[in-house]
Amino acid sequence: MARWATSLIAVVVLAACAPSPTQGPGSQPGASTSSTPQEPRTLNVSLQREPPTLGLRPLRESFAANYFPNRTFNADFAFLDDQGAPRPYMAEALPRLNTDTWRVFPDGRMETTYRFRLNLAWQDGTPFSTEDYVFGWQVYSNPDLGLARTAPFDGIDEVTAPDARTLLIKWKRLYPDAGHMAGRDRQLAALPRRLLQSAFETESADTFSNLSYWTRDYVGLGPYKLTRWEPGAFIEATAFEAHAGGRPKIDRVKITFIGDRNTALANALSGEVHVLADNVIQYQDAETLRREWEPRQDGKVIWQFNTWRGIDVQARRAFARPEALTDQRVRAALAHSVDREALTDSIYGGVAPLTDYVVAPLGIWASAVQRGAVPYAYDPRRAEQLMRDAGYGKASDGLYAGAGGRLSIELKTTAGPDNERELAVLADGWRGAGFDIAQAIVPSALSQDVEVRASYPGLYLISTPGGDRTAVTYTPDNVPLPENRWRGGNRSGWTNPEYTTLAEQFKSTLDVEQRKEQLTQMARLYTEDVAAVSLYFRPQVWAHSSALRGPVATAPDTDVSWNMPLWELQ
Repeated sequence: MARWATSLIAVVVLAACAPSPTQGPGSQPGASTSSTPQEPRTLNVSLQREPPTLGLRPLRESFAANYFPNRTFNADFAFLDDQGAPRPYMAEALPRLNTDTWRVFPDGRMETTYRFRLNLAWQDGTPFSTEDYVFGWQVYSNPDLGLARTAPFDGIDEVTAPDARTLLIKWKRLYPDAGHMAGRDRQLAALPRRLLQSAFETESADTFSNLSYWTRDYVGLGPYKLTRWEPGAFIEATAFEAHAGGRPKIDRVKITFIGDRNTALANALSGEVHVLADNVIQYQDAETLRREWEPRQDGKVIWQFNTWRGIDVQARRAFARPEALTDQRVRAALAHSVDREALTDSIYGGVAPLTDYVVAPLGIWASAVQRGAVPYAYDPRRAEQLMRDAGYGKASDGLYAGAGGRLSIELKTTAGPDNERELAVLADGWRGAGFDIAQAIVPSALSQDVEVRASYPGLYLISTPGGDRTAVTYTPDNVPLPENRWRGGNRSGWTNPEYTTLAEQFKSTLDVEQRKEQLTQMARLYTEDVAAVSLYFRPQVWAHSSALRGPVATAPDTDVSWNMPLWELQ
């Protein structure tokens, strides 16, 4: 725990410097005390990848970090502040449990009512109406579009608009996040009926999900509106005057896609770019920036710990090769053969907090997870004993073999310098422990292919958004399959009936203490069975020049761009 305590203290200290919740994106940030006209300023931001969509809830699954574009072009009921607490955004106030705005019925159903601010508008000038949320519900709950079985859609029975500013949601079960539905993969997004309803009613699911609206013709509700999209190069946007929180303080934003880390780093050092967002650079680059920037106070590097890093083990017998991976003892031996502390020291300078589960050892769930998770300390002797128990011994070459011959396992990861470095260190360590490991790199061109990411035969070194929203995905209805267009967060296919029951209870329990106990049990089941080899929460990098004021470190449930409308460019 001491290894990441320093990082956590830094997060808390930086967060303390953030604007108070009353100064968040819903607080009219455009107000200025100066009457002197100023030249329009452009915030230059670099991302690693071109976003596949600007939609708040993408209809096409994406594994790329998309935090900054998402925040730039979208607004919703609420936002999560730097501490992960929900605050009203487009809504005047959030529903409160056991009041007329959040009613719970004896049979487990609920109703939540939201009242929205006056004079809200879409970025094309069309007045916003709560009927746009009703339409959004109709789209996202459509089974052909692949999201109907995900939260919050799987818990909603009906969405109606009593009037243009009031929204009523009827729930078929208890849903603890019903009061705000903020945070990644939890939103019920509004969609502009005027632009999309005709296509939704006449086009196929594939055609609808590939409309130009989702990219170059996007119209949202966020602080900036799209003005130009040059494919493969950049996106330009201008401040949206009718934004729910008021006009953002910076006039323009230019988002450039830079796939080469060295180029991104050079642009930051030269001052051509103000923000490096969504992991456009990685840890080693960030250390270079810190060495160059800190003596001159030219900028800051912010670590974000919201991405779980680990090795998924293929659990579906139809895909699993070798079959030995379906033996818990073999998986446990693999886990005991990884020196995670040496790995994070060598690659991340000890910054990455070690973890045994997909929920970060930070925030409100930390103690619950630590009570339940079974640790797998580096212990080669224990690993060897487990392999003997499973029927495998070391041959003359020092590698494990059984009745069927040598035990050979493929370890994959997606192309990328840090990914490949981790892959090599892990493979070398496992070979030294007696496992015959074949390394495989998935090309960047296939990195977003959901079938490729779900149908691997052995082990897959991956990153995924950590937290309780990931913990509840390890259920049968979330397993990617051809019949659901390979959609679903449970890419390894691991399931457990007791875990599924707990996950469903966790999703429908309102009491926080009860939810903590459920999560404790979930962590125990997941780790006892070694559903994955958990490593750490990878330090995701945000960096900004000293010309920009406003970005701060945040809790794992949110991200650095949460207060972006308040940022100021000197």
